[in-house]
Amino acid sequence: MVASHNEDTVRFTLRRMEELGLHPADRQVYFGQLLGMCDQISFPLGQAGFPVYKYVPYGPVMEVLPYLSRRALENNSVMKGARRERQLLWQELKRRLYTGNLFYRPA
Repeated sequence: MVASHNEDTVRFTLRRMEELGLHPADRQVYFGQLLGMCDQISFPLGQAGFPVYKYVPYGPVMEVLPYLSRRALENNSVMKGARRERQLLWQELKRRLYTGNLFYRPA
């Protein structure tokens, strides 16, 4: 499992998979991320057939918050990713409004 919120790490993994001849359907490589973080990475992976898991830390607030704080500190690119995700969401909203395709219909 590649558990990362970093786009470069995911791109590197995809390149290595291609070099090794691994395909999404092989189900040998999985991706994992915190729920609500970097959906701009995980949604396209899932749509391309890659197995993607989102996890939710749970427990007493005083135990969960320090964990989430460490994840945020480790991923200094998260805020950059949040800005990018917001831009992508606006682009998608505009596309759906202009084309009249308001709802996602999987192929």
